[in-house]
Amino acid sequence: MTKRRTVLKSIAGAIPLGLLSRASAKPANNTKPATRDYYGELGLKPFINAAGAYSAFGGARMRPEVIEAMRYAATHKVKMSALHDAVGARIAILVGSDAAMVTSGATASIVLGTAACMTLGDEEKMRQLPDTTHMKDEVIIQKRHRYTYDRSLTVAGSKLVEVESEEDVRRLVSEKTAMMFFLKPTQQGDDIPAEHYIRLAREFGIPSFCDAATTTPPAMNVVDGVSDGFDLICYSGGKGLRGPYSAGLLLGRSDLVGFARRHAAPNDISIGRGMKVSAEEYLGMLVALETGLRISEADDFAYKHDRFNTIIAAVRDIPGVVTDVFVSEGHANELYLDIDWDTDIIRMTPDDLARALQNHDPIVEVRAFMFSGGRIQLSATVMDEGEEEIVGQIIRKVLLEHS
Repeated sequence: MTKRRTVLKSIAGAIPLGLLSRASAKPANNTKPATRDYYGELGLKPFINAAGAYSAFGGARMRPEVIEAMRYAATHKVKMSALHDAVGARIAILVGSDAAMVTSGATASIVLGTAACMTLGDEEKMRQLPDTTHMKDEVIIQKRHRYTYDRSLTVAGSKLVEVESEEDVRRLVSEKTAMMFFLKPTQQGDDIPAEHYIRLAREFGIPSFCDAATTTPPAMNVVDGVSDGFDLICYSGGKGLRGPYSAGLLLGRSDLVGFARRHAAPNDISIGRGMKVSAEEYLGMLVALETGLRISEADDFAYKHDRFNTIIAAVRDIPGVVTDVFVSEGHANELYLDIDWDTDIIRMTPDDLARALQNHDPIVEVRAFMFSGGRIQLSATVMDEGEEEIVGQIIRKVLLEHS
């Protein structure tokens, strides 16, 4: 907790005063009206995102401060290496890490961080990847931590070694072990808790890496994650932090972040040459983090409650309808609205309602059933101002049609 308080004190000094007065939890629309219907020209139909910051739906809505910063970067040019240095230094101060870099997403952070641990700055080995002959190429991972994106651990040529206990770690760590990987959070729990895993990694002198991509909001969880003590930790920038969709963060030890940077663009010997980050994304990611750290969870929840209350007001008088606002379980604290009904009164299933919303004009997307347990749940994170009124009236109309 001491480290967290120290970091909190440093935030005020690190963020420009002009930004503090503009920071807002509310994702207000800060864009000028388009002179062309670009999506219409392409035959595409926009939708109202009441589902949340899913990658398939384009991530979260960027804060107006982020859009302003990206516009600035688009028209003011500086050398990329200098921008990378300056942004990394500022982010490191904000979150209390030794070093930081903006990446092209959390998956890119994993690729670059793993390559860094495998080569440790050896240029000959860097050029050799993904051929791992005569180098450390094994990554220890808990069996319960295997997940969809662990393939990113093998992009640089590494092999995964599964463990289920501390005894497994002690037995399987060898001169070939390059890194110990940890996933936060997991759907299946941990056989080895984070603090024990970090202790084991330090005992053997092996870098530890944590994928915490989905543990925001709130932004302060980044500070907490860094204080856990992993040698490297990564976050998605385009979801809970509401930065550029294709950006992410890699934080941790100065030497390892430096090695990871050498594996990234624009370096020609890098395995991550194609994982470019634009000036707009560097600056946008910094401002997203600055802004997020200045917004309390209470303020963030307050505007979401306001939007949910509008939707609730639209359906509360319908017989059989029950609503509930709740906070998701896990490391990320996200607010959702659950809508349920008596199927003897309203003769439709949650799947029926979801399909009806997808077939409506305008289209409304709700939280994926794989995360909601097959229930109708809404997120206010990505809805634009005023869209909650439209969503409420559409849901009311569909429910009444089946009453």
